[in-house]
Formats: sequence, C-alpha cells, structure tokens
Amino acid sequence: MITRSKGRSVSDVSKYTSGRPSAAPRFGEDAGDDSPMSSVGFVLTFLVGFIILAIASVNFGTATIEADIESRSVRALNAAGYPDVAADAAGTSVVLSGNYTTEQTEDGAFAAVNAVLGVSDVAGTLWPVSTGELAAIEVTGDAFDITWTANAATIAGSVSTADKLAFVEETLNTSFAGGIQTDNLSTVEGLEDESAWLGTSLSLVQRIAAILPEGRVIVDPNSRILTVSGETEDKTVRDELNELTRETAGTLGFDVNPAIRLLDVGPTVEEVEELQVDLDELIEGKVVEFEVKSFDLTDTGKILLDEISAALSLVEEIRVEIAGHTDSRGDDIENQLLSEQRANAVFDYLVVGGADPERFDVIGFGETQPIADNETNAGRARNRRIQFTALLEE
Repeated sequence: MITRSKGRSVSDVSKYTSGRPSAAPRFGEDAGDDSPMSSVGFVLTFLVGFIILAIASVNFGTATIEADIESRSVRALNAAGYPDVAADAAGTSVVLSGNYTTEQTEDGAFAAVNAVLGVSDVAGTLWPVSTGELAAIEVTGDAFDITWTANAATIAGSVSTADKLAFVEETLNTSFAGGIQTDNLSTVEGLEDESAWLGTSLSLVQRIAAILPEGRVIVDPNSRILTVSGETEDKTVRDELNELTRETAGTLGFDVNPAIRLLDVGPTVEEVEELQVDLDELIEGKVVEFEVKSFDLTDTGKILLDEISAALSLVEEIRVEIAGHTDSRGDDIENQLLSEQRANAVFDYLVVGGADPERFDVIGFGETQPIADNETNAGRARNRRIQFTALLEE
C-alpha cells in the first residue's frame, strides 16, 4: 500500500499559528525602511556619487590638457630664445609672463606660443631687460644760480667738491657786504669738474654786482647756457653789461641770454630833443609824398618813411605824434578828412614795418596850421605835409 503525504494548505498552516498569517521577514527595527522613499534616497545617493566621479574625471582630464599645453608652450618659447618667459594655461588659452631682452621683441614670444597646436589664444605682458654693456652714467647737477639784492647774495646749485664750494664762498664774500647764503649750494659726487667755467663766471658776477644793486647770473653747464638779468636806468650801462655777458659766454663756449634791461622810467628830455633833431634833419627839404588827391603813398614817400622808421627804432621808448596837414585849397571839411587819412596811412606803413603801434599818436589838422603862404605854389607845397613830433612824457 502506497502512502502519500498530504500537502498542507494555508488553512492547515494557520492552525499552527493561532490563526494569523506568518509575518514577512524584517531587516531593521524601523518599519519605514521598506517604504518607497527609502528606494528614492538610494537612487539619489548613487546619482550624486556618479556626478562627483564624472566631474573629477573631467577636471583630471582638463588639468592634463593644460599641463600638456603649458609644457609644449615652454618648449616652443625656449626654442625661440625666450627662456625667461613662463606660460600658464587656462583651458586652451595661455597667459605669458616674464622678461625678454632688448635684442628681441615681445611679439616673437607671442608668435611662438600661438603656433603651438591646441592653443586658442595668447595674452599677458612681458618686460624688456637690457643686455650687453651698460652705458656709462653721466652725473649731472643743478645749474649754478646766484641772485643778489641789497649787498647780499643767495647761491644755489651744485658743485663737484667741498673745495669748490669753499672757493665760491671765499670769492664772493668780498663782493657782498651783506654776506652770502649757500644753504642751497650742494656738492654732488661724480659731477664733472667745473674749473673750466666757475672762476670766469664768478668774475662776471663781481663785475656786474659792482654796478647793478640787484641782479641774477645763472650758469647751466648741462645745457651750456649763460643767463644774466637785471635792471638799470642807464641805457649805456645796459648795453655794456649785455655785451660783457656775450663776451664771457663766448669765452666759455656757452650760448647766451643777456637780459639786462632798462627800468621803465621814461625817456629823458635830452633823448626826446635828440630824436626831434634827427627827425627834423630827415624831413628837411622833403615831404612824405602821396598820389594826387589821395592818401596812397608814392614810392618816394615810402623811401623817406623807411629812413624815419630806422631813426625811430633806435629809441623805441619815446612816443611820437604823426600829424597830417593840407593846404587851403578846397573844402575845409574835405581837407580835414584828407589830413587824417594821410596821417593814418603813414601810421599803417610804420607799423607794418615793425614799429610798436602803442608809441604813436595820430592826428589830422587839415588846413588849420600852415607853415607857409597858401597863395603861392611853393607855400602850398610846404603846407601839404606829414609832421613828426617827439613827445616828452609828463
């Protein structure tokens, strides 16, 4: 007899379990571990990890590319003769820094890196450095500058040694009773010896200071120029001192700026009278000719005015009146107008020739101031005239 085992149904099993279905296995203490949100968290964690890994891989790849570009760029720079230029890559862009010699060009370094495969653009700044033997440095000082007033002098500038400074003080102390001030006179080591010009310049200062109560002498050995300035009331003294300055500069081989000028005190009576004599002599027996019934100068009239202009240029500080006159023929109003027009024509001619327009007074007297008889041709000719009068300032 064959015995068969009987399979148990769920109902059969339940009776062994107090009528309750068997519980599913539990892997943790929290029943929520088996919720759908637990699965989402796991997926997110996996994705974040994957992204981090991917970024790390990209960065590692980019760093490798940049290192390769930098390495090849430096090799290109060395091959082109730029060993002191560094190359830093940012992606495929390269930034250069460093130095190049004055025998090279900055563009050469940029061109070398631009030619490297994979480089998209090149930027940066390079600095040139000198190569070869350096030129000797020439030491230069300040111009030697002496200003004096009220018997006292102030000296500024540079000299080469303390002995030269002492020489300056000893030489000029005898010329200025009020003493000298040398706080701004210094010694400069390496300065070219000034023996070729110092003694001569100090002698010039002594000679001018003995005549002018105030003045200034500047000796600039760097620009090789001598400047002397001051004021005097005496024209002869001015001319003599300016000529002395020119002679001294010529001795030194310097350019010159003689700037001693006349004080603005006006001309003397003697100077005004002397100019008037010169003007009268120039126009004696002559007239400033105009075209008939016109204020246009003739060629003969222009020649006479050129001579008058030359005389006026010798004493530019003296004012001069230019007066126009006519004879009595014709209408007196027309004669007045014509005299003014002719006087202004003379004024214009002198100013165009270089005269200062501010020194002239221009006036027309018409027929009102005759110097001869208007009843004769000779008299009327004398009355048709331009008259120059040197003026004494009040």
